[in-house]
Amino acid sequence: MRTARFIAVLPLFFVATAGRTAPAPRPRQSPAAERPLPASKVPAQQAPPQPGTITTQTRLITVDVIATDSHGNPVRNLKEEDFQVIEEHLGAQKIARFEFVDTAARAAADSVAQPAAAPGMYSNMPASRLKVPPTVLLMDALNTGTQQQVQVRRDMILFLKKLPTDTPVAVFLLGHTLHVVQNFTTDPKLLQAAVDKAHRPTELEANPQDDAQSASNIERNSPLKVPEDVLERLEDFEKEQYMEQITQRVEETASAMLSIAKYLGGYPGRKNLIWFSESFPLWIAPTADFGSQPFEGTTNYGEQVRDAAEALTDARVSVYPVDARGLEPSSMYTAAQNPNIDRRNPGASLGGTLRREDDERTQSQATMEEVAEDTGGKTCKNTNDLAGCVQSALNESSSYYELAYYPVGTKWDGHFHKITVKTAQHGVKLAYRRGYFATNTNAADQKPPAALLQDACSEALPSGAIALTIQTLPLNPVPGQAAGAKYLLTVSPSALSLAPGDGSHRLNLQMAICEFSPKGDSFQFYPHDLSQPATDALFQSWQAHGIRNIFDYAAKPENERLRFAVLDVPSGATGSVDVPAHPREFANIPELRGPVASSASTTAVASSAPAPAKSSEPLITHVTFRVGTTSSSLDWSGDKLWYHGDIGINQGAPAFFKSIYSAKFHCDAGSLISNEPGSSAKPSFLFAFRNPAGPGALVELGGSEPAYSGNLTVDPSAKAFFDYLWKLCHCQQP
Repeated sequence: MRTARFIAVLPLFFVATAGRTAPAPRPRQSPAAERPLPASKVPAQQAPPQPGTITTQTRLITVDVIATDSHGNPVRNLKEEDFQVIEEHLGAQKIARFEFVDTAARAAADSVAQPAAAPGMYSNMPASRLKVPPTVLLMDALNTGTQQQVQVRRDMILFLKKLPTDTPVAVFLLGHTLHVVQNFTTDPKLLQAAVDKAHRPTELEANPQDDAQSASNIERNSPLKVPEDVLERLEDFEKEQYMEQITQRVEETASAMLSIAKYLGGYPGRKNLIWFSESFPLWIAPTADFGSQPFEGTTNYGEQVRDAAEALTDARVSVYPVDARGLEPSSMYTAAQNPNIDRRNPGASLGGTLRREDDERTQSQATMEEVAEDTGGKTCKNTNDLAGCVQSALNESSSYYELAYYPVGTKWDGHFHKITVKTAQHGVKLAYRRGYFATNTNAADQKPPAALLQDACSEALPSGAIALTIQTLPLNPVPGQAAGAKYLLTVSPSALSLAPGDGSHRLNLQMAICEFSPKGDSFQFYPHDLSQPATDALFQSWQAHGIRNIFDYAAKPENERLRFAVLDVPSGATGSVDVPAHPREFANIPELRGPVASSASTTAVASSAPAPAKSSEPLITHVTFRVGTTSSSLDWSGDKLWYHGDIGINQGAPAFFKSIYSAKFHCDAGSLISNEPGSSAKPSFLFAFRNPAGPGALVELGGSEPAYSGNLTVDPSAKAFFDYLWKLCHCQQP
């Protein structure tokens, strides 16, 4: 039986322990409560009350502007005063933020090799700052014929051999679902291998009017006389079926674009999406010469395209569609085609086929143009130089201007608001997104939190709108209970709606653990509410270190993947990250080790902490300080964390400080500095105290004063102890 248990302590960086008591039995839920709900059966949950929620609709609109001269070379010397941002019907807007991003200069200044990701660490954010905008190569097998895929693959393998080694590129493959073939890397060999695998045999549906093998054309060309009304009804059915096939492709493509937007949304700055595709028509027009109902099988895909473009634009992803067909003759003149020729009127038949093919190509390229213009990219079409298309997109992103403003007087009614950017410099051409949709992010009809979290788990890619980090920690199993793993979740507060309350702040955060089946096609869903008020001290701690929680989780032996998802309820923003269900690597968590020898200046000594306990060993519940025959303890074995005994805090706290920090750090200019010359290691000021019965307390000493959280009471005696310790950690005289 699987269990998901929330430990209401925040980060566990080490547990200072000495004396040990037998733990209480692990709390067990009733069988009904333990049993997870399949995602399809989770009841809808209404958002909880949101005291103090900020209701303003103003949001920062960011516009990335590419400036080039008459020869297409980037212009790098423009200033803020050289730009003017104008919003339709609202006039000129005040620029709130201005930055020139020059990736060549950044790469030169940031040439030091970045450290590898630590073992046991999983994040939806890059481990280090990307020196140039990341680029995704989206190989679209859903909307692209097999022959065109072969051409794209050949051109990209050759192009990647010359790719600069500072350019992070990922390779995604779009079939009926979206697959990450290769995540971001600068290794050309890995990328070439990924592109070589990124293809699927595809046969795009043919327009039944021009398909010699369609049922209506077979019947019409048959020597047997079929009544005209029967043929027309058959043609109406084929039009409807053709429309449904294209609609499925459109919906799957739009869903993939939304997933990519959520995945890339947390990456800072501009991102590129190179979309290799034949695309799909923006709309299916009426046909009066096929079937009895001209409007049968007609539709408009503008809304789906708009929604995908809006999400990509908000995530600052610029789309560069590349028409995989290149420059090619009409399919009527290729040996591979078998067009339908009406024997009764072959000339009109050929002319109609050519016209419809041209219309379909124009419509599909119109979709590309729509997405490119909305997101600030550029379409590359009617050329066989596909590598040149990609290089042009990378060149455009080598330098750009980041302008941001708060719209004044905007009505957040969901309508499109056109943006115009002008420059006072003569001869400079500007390229940028053409506007934004004024969506009300605090709309009352937003999906329930449970549904949004299920969506975050259902997405093909993790979401990056909220930055998350998961650390897998060594688990100290409890005898008689199922084995599992321990996960430390850290949520970045930068994208959260931390609304002010009465002298405090209010966090309205929901989370879920989703356990995926071996095939990855279904998951079980464990929601949890992380909402809570926070004092100013705790709020400052969150800003400095993130919002942390520890979870114990026991997954089925055959399942391999979990997804942690969080939801900021007021805004609807989500973040998620995938982790192994049975991790083999663990984060390096600092902990007290070994006895601390007494010295002349230290009259109290903290007892030693053992190595991680075996399954038969109990949990640790207190730290003991001794001087001769007298002793005191920092104790969390009962219903509170407290300090008691004969040794005063003025002796116990310095001993505790020395046992933790003196071996590795010393005070210098008011801060703890590493004892190793040249080392940039920094001390951790986070302490977690976990009671065997479940409750726990977090003490954060890194802020302007000690901050406390969790559901284990912190006694005034312990607070006095940590007040003293806080001063020592900040090199102050108590």
